Amino acid sequence: MFLSRRLTPWVWAGAVAAALALLAVTASLGATVYGMPVASSLACGLAQSLGVLLSPRFPRWALTLVAIAGLSVVTLAQPTPTAPWPIPVATLLATLFVLAAASLHGQWIAAASAAVIVGITASGVASAFGSDIPVGPVIANLIVSLALFVAVIGGATLVRAIRTTRGELAAVKEISELELARRQVVEERTRIAREMHDVVAHGMSVIQVQAASARYRYPELSHEVADEFDALAATARTALGEMRSLLGVLRADDDAEQAPQPGLAQLPELVARSRAELVDRVPAHVRSGVDPVCELAVYRVAQESLGNAARHAPGAETSVELAAAPAAVAGAPARLRITIENAAPAQASGAAMLTADTSGHGIRGMRERVAALGGELSVGPTAAGGFRVVAIVPVLPGAPQALGDSESVIESAAAIETGQSINSGFVAGPDPAADPGPQVAAPRFPTDSEPAT
Repeated sequence: MFLSRRLTPWVWAGAVAAALALLAVTASLGATVYGMPVASSLACGLAQSLGVLLSPRFPRWALTLVAIAGLSVVTLAQPTPTAPWPIPVATLLATLFVLAAASLHGQWIAAASAAVIVGITASGVASAFGSDIPVGPVIANLIVSLALFVAVIGGATLVRAIRTTRGELAAVKEISELELARRQVVEERTRIAREMHDVVAHGMSVIQVQAASARYRYPELSHEVADEFDALAATARTALGEMRSLLGVLRADDDAEQAPQPGLAQLPELVARSRAELVDRVPAHVRSGVDPVCELAVYRVAQESLGNAARHAPGAETSVELAAAPAAVAGAPARLRITIENAAPAQASGAAMLTADTSGHGIRGMRERVAALGGELSVGPTAAGGFRVVAIVPVLPGAPQALGDSESVIESAAAIETGQSINSGFVAGPDPAADPGPQVAAPRFPTDSEPAT
């Protein structure tokens, strides 16, 4: 419907008022002035009024009714020199109202056809009765009626064209604004990618080249130190590969590498590079049902935690345990529990720990990543002076959590402070945001590492 929904009540109110007025005028004047039978006058008035009422919603039916009523009035009305004839004023107004409504709906051809039929019939009737009344008023009535028909149809069609054009222009403007916003997002992402490449990738490339060539530049290095440099070079190469994939995504480059994301299969290699010990207790049937997104979350948690252990407790023994956890609720998918724990650092590394960079959000990033999948993360120091990270991740994203999880987390918080075993349930720790900072005897990781990627 062309008319706005906001204007519909006003349109209907106007149609009802016009219909009632036309019914009264047509029925009374047709019988008294134009000599029409009372029943015919009333029927023509009802047909015209019904056409006016239907015109806002059903213009074709309205045109049909008004055309039939107009033809009936023109043929049944007797010529009179005291009133407009052969098209009475009430019939003219009803016809104009319906013609305008139909043209606003885009049906100007049907409206023009109805106007032509009424005009031709009125001209024929006027020719038949031309000798009974003066010719001047009859010709004037026909000319005025036909001129109004053309003006109303043309004006309504022009209004519709203007409104349609404005709507199309508004739609095009909206599309243009969306495209501009999308282009700005792409440009911003490209700028971020360029900055990341300049700041991070260049530095990582230098680290990788220097670490890989250390064995040859310094022949006097021991095998243990040379192996450390080789491991550092391998880690830098892996970071560079992931950085290239991230830059390709940010630049929205269709030719960017689409390398698979790391998961449980790459976890042993990660743990081996970090000089840690891996204990994998996940059954084969559980491992086969883990979603790749959840595998990536487990890998990132291990990657971040091992990096924290290397920075804050260098040289300390670190272990990674991966096991299946019970389902949160009956019938729900199983869950994975990964525990990363390092022993207390050597006293000699305490000064380095106290000067650690505190500008990152690593623990917060791990917590957000796990929570997005419907899992939970717990961090905190152990009674022996080390640090422990426990993450429970469902094998499918968004798996439901047990109603009693919050109580088990509270109970496990006490266990982590007293150094009790965590094999029986989920371990919770203090909020990293409230952590006063790392200590030598019982180190706490501040949220100071780079965000988990």
